[in-house]
Amino acid sequence: MHDWSASPLGSPGTWPASLRTVVGLMLTSKFPMFVAWGPELAFLYNDGYAPILGSKHPHALGRPFHAVWSEIWNDIEPLVNRALAGEATFNENLHLVMERHGFPEDTWYTFSYSPVRDDGGAIAGMFCACTETTEKVQAERRARFHIELSERLATLSEPRTVTFVAARALGTHIDADRVGYGEVDETEQVVAVEQDWTRGVSIASLAGEARILDAFGPAVIATLRAGRTLIVEDCLEDPRVGEAYAATWSGIGCRSLIVTPLIKYGRFRALLYVHESTPRHWTSTEIMLVERVAHRTWDAVERARIEKDLRDREAVLRENEQRLRATYEHVFAGIGEVDRNGRFLRANERLCAITGYSREELFGRSFWDLTHLDDREADLERFSQLMLGRTDTYTVEKRYIHKDGHEVWVEVAASRVDDPSGQPLYGISVIQDISTRKRAEEHQRLLIHELNHRVKNTLATVQSIATQTLRGSEAPIETREALESRLFALSRAHNVLTRENWEGALLHEIIEDVIEPYSNGREGRIRLQGGKVHLIPRMALALSMAVHELATNAAKYGALSNGSGEVHLTWMVDRTRSQPLLLLRWEEKGGPAVRPPSRQGFGSRLIERSLAYDLNGTVQIDFHPAGLICSVEAPLPP
Repeated sequence: MHDWSASPLGSPGTWPASLRTVVGLMLTSKFPMFVAWGPELAFLYNDGYAPILGSKHPHALGRPFHAVWSEIWNDIEPLVNRALAGEATFNENLHLVMERHGFPEDTWYTFSYSPVRDDGGAIAGMFCACTETTEKVQAERRARFHIELSERLATLSEPRTVTFVAARALGTHIDADRVGYGEVDETEQVVAVEQDWTRGVSIASLAGEARILDAFGPAVIATLRAGRTLIVEDCLEDPRVGEAYAATWSGIGCRSLIVTPLIKYGRFRALLYVHESTPRHWTSTEIMLVERVAHRTWDAVERARIEKDLRDREAVLRENEQRLRATYEHVFAGIGEVDRNGRFLRANERLCAITGYSREELFGRSFWDLTHLDDREADLERFSQLMLGRTDTYTVEKRYIHKDGHEVWVEVAASRVDDPSGQPLYGISVIQDISTRKRAEEHQRLLIHELNHRVKNTLATVQSIATQTLRGSEAPIETREALESRLFALSRAHNVLTRENWEGALLHEIIEDVIEPYSNGREGRIRLQGGKVHLIPRMALALSMAVHELATNAAKYGALSNGSGEVHLTWMVDRTRSQPLLLLRWEEKGGPAVRPPSRQGFGSRLIERSLAYDLNGTVQIDFHPAGLICSVEAPLPP
């Protein structure tokens, strides 16, 4: 339980109704949200927002907004002021440098700030719904980087040029001091650097040097020989470096580093290093990027070396190519062969028809030149694993961009052809045009999305109108609470259906979602028993509202209104009939004595009429003295 005595807000019992309502809505949502309230903008947030706070949680609860996010306050204060002035704002992928884990961290967010009014109508705070888009933004940046790097390397034929271009691209992208590619000799004892990249003339180059690996420390080199990337944030503090070897690192002007070893065919063959002259915290994104560039550089260097060998082998392959050409041209699927860097070597007429390019136009292009930008990174990763020998085949659905500009959905089944020694020669892919199927699937998704959107908007409007209307009316508080609870119950049911794209919902999920608010503090008193039953949307909504009414009545007047009563909710499907029949029974025990009501209330009418109409079934409510019993029989779709 949080101690609110030191908070500017005071005890929650003293909070205005408007604040309690906003906080109540916020706490039931799994979407990251917070509220800043009062003159000091005291900070309140839900569980979904806690991961964003990092180590600031839970101490941030109740503290002033500017104290919680002091490091970004200059960036967001103008937006906060606009919200407090009555203006709602929206920002997409806003870059903020946060310190939530003890170090500065680049983050990106999409969020909205909205003013919140107090019971008197004055703006007393602000509300924020947000989502962290850091991974998405960084993934897009990585994808662009990899595409650009691949395009640069694809045109190079000299290994020395390949290593420099890769090092320069990586160093510039992550703002490092020095990046280089070193090759390890056959004894695996000496590393030689032919050429590297440095940020400026003040940073010494290691080009032309050969160094004994163990001079950098046995523990450090053991990590590399084991095939693990070495990450050091401060050579003077890392125990693997040790005082005895600190001079070696100091001698090359290195204080922090990432080194990725390239273990190929069971040997330590090469490494890619990134050096910084000062201590630095390396992010997981930077480490992953270095690892991928290391393997990409290896591939490009090896490609340049084996291309000559491939040319020498063309005479032998020509005969096989002629033999296969007839097969290529008569199959209904597209067939393409690509080198280790993804550039087309061969293509049949069907592939030309799918892409709109002639053979001549395809040759020299890479398959990712044709691939939709959003599909490239995943495809490149799988292709890389294939050509590194880590997998033998893979299948992927992706989009080509046709020569005339339209998208073409294809299914690609890719495999690899090796030389006699097991080294990859080229990749071969069989491509099927699945555009017609994808259009049908997309049309279905659009219809479902539109339905979800309209239902949510309508329900939100109803909730808002009801809340605002009743807030200023003289309706009894019981009436207001009953209406709001019914709307929330309907909203919960819609949420379950939305998760399933309105294809239906499972009965036990609907029931568990409805009774969850009534289970708090009543552990073990609501007992559910029944199998897996799939409901169509109309039945799911009707049963959700009926169970809500029963649970509300039990909490107010029935078995859940005292300290010992129980509710037994059971269901089964009778499949002995021509049409399956759902049998559901709500039975209360141990509550106050039950007497039939003098008049039928709205809840009873809702249960009997709604279920009878929406379920095409029968409903019987028995006001038994020992406890209310409600029995439902409803036919299920075959």
